[in-house]
This record gives sequence, structure tokens and C-alpha cells, in this order.
Amino acid sequence: MKALIAGAGIGGLAAALALNQAGFEVELFERSGSLGEVGAGVQVSPNGARVLHALGLAPALEAVAFRPQAVELRLYRSGLTVARTPLGAEIERRYGFPYYHLHRADLHGVLEAAVRERCGEGAMHLGREVEGFQQQDGEVELVFSDGGRARGDVAIGGDGIHSRVRAAMLGPENPQFTGHVAWRGLVPAERLHHAGVRPVVTSWMAPHSHAVTYFVRRGELVNFVGVTEHEAWRGESWTERGDKADLLRDFRGWHPTVRAIVEAIDEPYRWALFVRRPLPKWSEGRVTLLGDACHPMLPYMAQGAVMSIEDGYVLAQCLRMQRDDIPAALAAYETLRAPRTAKAQAGAKAAGARFHLSDPLARLATYGKMGLAARISSQKAASANDWLMAYDATRQIAEGAAPVLAA
Repeated sequence: MKALIAGAGIGGLAAALALNQAGFEVELFERSGSLGEVGAGVQVSPNGARVLHALGLAPALEAVAFRPQAVELRLYRSGLTVARTPLGAEIERRYGFPYYHLHRADLHGVLEAAVRERCGEGAMHLGREVEGFQQQDGEVELVFSDGGRARGDVAIGGDGIHSRVRAAMLGPENPQFTGHVAWRGLVPAERLHHAGVRPVVTSWMAPHSHAVTYFVRRGELVNFVGVTEHEAWRGESWTERGDKADLLRDFRGWHPTVRAIVEAIDEPYRWALFVRRPLPKWSEGRVTLLGDACHPMLPYMAQGAVMSIEDGYVLAQCLRMQRDDIPAALAAYETLRAPRTAKAQAGAKAAGARFHLSDPLARLATYGKMGLAARISSQKAASANDWLMAYDATRQIAEGAAPVLAA
């Protein structure tokens, strides 16, 4: 059986590997003429690492990843540590898998190399922009902007936040601007020796803004993401350049570590953050969606890429278990995944509000409570994330998919 995937980003590539492992022939169609990822960091928590290891990628990941020691919440001006949650060996003991920091291009490269090796060079089609789909006679066709078509048994829209497959299924979307605008940039770590960058993921919290800093690529680069509140900037592209003077102005007066990183960024990028409601459906007949195409989320829980990786694995196993009824398999996939991804979307939105608290009393109450919980018990603080990081896609398939598919 053949699966057609629109989009060769992180989610599409992970789905291709999972489908190949499940015994499907796979073809991917990417609108860009060349593969690659933006210069940015990505966090892969144990729930995502579990899937990547199940796909046989552990050695390749270890070669390019950085393992942070902890998550720290610090005040933007004084640098006071409000709360600290251990990662490293402790989180691996708790969940059985590591917490990775990766350059997005490195993660994408690991996935791409595995797809080319296992699915064959002919499985990857570049410069093929999907416009829509058609279904008939137990098959589905992807329709391309050049008039070409590709036929298969199931089609998957992994074509990102502006998905053409989703638009063909559900019509135009109506995203709402959050008023939040994100900066990003990477700096060689060797240029920040005296800046005090710790081997942790640090969230710097300020009224109406926050920043996140951490190492990627074995510790060779420092990743910066800073979010401020603006109404004027509405560009949603990750690849749109921002003005260095604006970046410096937005983080004037912050802690010296943040200032050192910001001042060392040569190519800052800027994009507006939009929120989208959960979709009324993900699937139609033999066509479904995954990742940002169906549940784009704000970046405040660092789960966007991880959720797409989970999607691909769960989808492949649902299809494996019910090859003779593709629509039923896709319905089971949606039933299993939609509640979890909706919870992650809501959690990310709430985290953004929490990071940007401006009222002094609200900041004291919220951050004080977080710090107290972390000091009383790191185990208790960590348990708040169990619903997220203890999730086991392979066990859900074994225990959850069978009754759903049998319904």
C-alpha cells in the first residue's frame, strides 16, 4: 500500500519513517526545491525522544544533540532564579528517555538521511507544490500546482501551518493575532564564553515579554528566542528578517547574559504569533492531517515539533492495524490524538500568559508558588509534566488503538 505525504518537514519525515517501518510504500512531495530547515533551536522532550528512538535514530541524535541539565525560570533584570526543575539524568530516570536540544537543521538532517536510506531516493520529490486532492474508487490523488497528480491509498497533509491540504478539506482559516511577536537568532558559543550562559534551558520572565536561551549542536551554538508584545508586526514567516536595532531596543535593560546574546546575533529573524482553534475534523475519507497542518500551537511549551513526531507514529500504527479500512484507521488516529494535541495547544497559550504577567502581585503569587513547589520537591514539580512527557505512543497503540479501531 502506498502513502502520499505532502510536506517534508519534521512531521512529514517522521511519518514517512513510521509508515515505512509499518510496511507502507511512501512518497513525499515538498514544495521547496531543496530540503533544509531554518536556523533555530528545537527542544525534544522524552515523549518525542521515545518515538525517535523507536524509529532507530538514537545514535544519530546523540551525535548532534545537547542534553540540558535543568529548566530554570529567572527574572529578566536581576537574573534571580525563581524555579529550577532538573533535566539531564534525572528526567531520563523518570521517563526512560532523554531531553534533547537540537538545531532544527540537524534534526531535519537526521530524519531526511534515514528516509532516503530506508524509503529510497526516489521517494522524495522536491519542487512539487500540492494544491489539493481528489478521491474516487478506493484511491486518493494529490493534485499539484503544475497540473501533475500522484495516486495512492492514503494521503497525509504534513504541509505546515499554511497547509494547502487543510484548505482543500476545510476551506480558508481565520487565525487570531495574539499581539505577541517572536525574535530568534543563533550565536556561536565561543563568542559567549564570558556571558554566563548556563547548560540549561532558561526562561527569562518580564512584564509583557520573555526570552528563552539554551545550547544546541553539542553545545556549539546558543539559541535565543525572545517574545515581546507588539500590534504593528503581523508577518508570520519564520524566515523574515528583523532589524537588529529593533531587537536591541526590545531587550534594553535586561540581564547582562541576555544582552550579550542579543548583541552577538548577526541575523535576527522576527515573526508574529497567531492562535488557531482546534479543527472540527482532521480527516476526510482517505486524507488526513498531521502536525502544524491540524494543530499549530504557540511555542511556549516547546511541543510543536514533538507533537508532529508523535502524530506520525500513531498514524502509522493505526494504518498498520486496519489496512483494509483506511477511513476507519484515520478516524481512530484522530480520536487518539485530538484530545492530547488540544490540551497541548491550550497549555501553550496559558504558558504564554503566565510568562508575560505584568501585575506585581500576580507575578509574586504565580512565580512564588512555582518556586516554592520546586524547592519543596523536585519530584512534585516534575509530576506536573507527567501527562506530557510520560506519554508513550507505542503503548497507546497497543492499549488504546485496538478498542478504538474495533468500535
